[in-house]
Amino acid sequence: MMNYNTPKVSIVVPSLNSISYIRECIDSILNQTLKDIEILCIDANSTDGTLEVLKNYEKKDKRLRVIISDKKSYGYQMNLGIKEAKGEYLGIVESDDYIKTNMYERLYEIAKKNDCEVVKGDFYIFAYGKTEYVNVLRNSCEDIYNYKVNWNKDIRIFLGSDGINPIGIYRLDLLRTNQIKLNETPGASYQDNGLWFQIFALAKSIYFINEAFYMLRRDNPNSSVKSKEKVYCACEEYDFIRDFLKKHPDLEKTLAPICALHRFGNYMFTLERIDERYKLDFLKRFSQDFRKILKDKELDENLFGDGDMKIIYSIVENPENYYFLYMGYCNDMFGKLYFGASERIKWQLSYRIGKLLIDLKNPVQILKFPFKLFLEIKQFKFEQKIYKTTIKFYPNLQLPPLEEYSDYEQALKTKKHLSYILGKSFINNPILFIFKIKKIYKQYKKDISSS
Repeated sequence: MMNYNTPKVSIVVPSLNSISYIRECIDSILNQTLKDIEILCIDANSTDGTLEVLKNYEKKDKRLRVIISDKKSYGYQMNLGIKEAKGEYLGIVESDDYIKTNMYERLYEIAKKNDCEVVKGDFYIFAYGKTEYVNVLRNSCEDIYNYKVNWNKDIRIFLGSDGINPIGIYRLDLLRTNQIKLNETPGASYQDNGLWFQIFALAKSIYFINEAFYMLRRDNPNSSVKSKEKVYCACEEYDFIRDFLKKHPDLEKTLAPICALHRFGNYMFTLERIDERYKLDFLKRFSQDFRKILKDKELDENLFGDGDMKIIYSIVENPENYYFLYMGYCNDMFGKLYFGASERIKWQLSYRIGKLLIDLKNPVQILKFPFKLFLEIKQFKFEQKIYKTTIKFYPNLQLPPLEEYSDYEQALKTKKHLSYILGKSFINNPILFIFKIKKIYKQYKKDISSS
């Protein structure tokens, strides 16, 4: 039976111009097997028909209420929803996502059975017709599943769990007693980071289950960061988190380094996403922020890999140099994430060294070769560190196997290029390479003529 005074779960749906996805989203919530819910649709005056669709739902189901936000701010909309919510627990569904029908029944059942303030499950990422199962716990933290934890018991919840908020439910009393609110910056970028951090810092009982219910969309073309206003959203959000810690001295000493770790991960993610025009200015802000963090001794190097620290020191010391020497790699590498297997082969060290060898056309170039080789290998190693750092924080950006690309056959042909063959032979045995050149070239010509 529905309890309109205190429903089991209040589900907040912040929306703005989501007409392509809103029906699928709302239908998935209304069809929940847990009927004792309320749905608070906080719309920021959509102009594409989203608001009208929500109002039609409101007429048909009294569990759903539409609230108009006078600000286009994800944080402000969420705070409105939290303020209006009457439920025992809070759920969140983004307006371009949807959920499995048993999500809230299962999460609520676990929460009550284990007397937990927070329960989070695994989730799915779907994009362009592909769906991937994602564990909420990663980096060897799977043993935390099905136990009540908090950061005092196991700091790994801050290091190896996904910070996505909609995959869980949160006791409303936890949020209200601790005055947990989202940062009310304009737009919809990164404000969920502050909510996640505050909840994990203050909750005494968090429970992870190895079941997935939430369908997270990654093919929404409106989710990229092209506008200048969004460039510094990650900076503002982590300043907001840092201010939160200043208000809680008992948390500050331990969690300030955790804040710095996640700031780094989100700054690297921002670098990958923002428009080329803003990258250099953002790197200058990156340098400024981490110079202060280093000065305040809030960077725990044990939380970072060697490659991470080299990136931080490079940016702090000279952001302009970092931009001109290294950022071209990020732009090309991630820009070609789903572009082609053939391009992936050309990024391999074998191909790149082979290309240097082919370009040796006169004595001057031969004399310069050792220096160019050193720079190429140094560049390649640094690129690998950037890539590994990025996928550590955002595993969904990991490059797929070459076999999954549509141009895989072309990639196999690229491996037969003279550049690749020469480079591979050089890497395998650089000392004897010079004695093998004639044989390699002869075999290459033979293979070409027979194909």
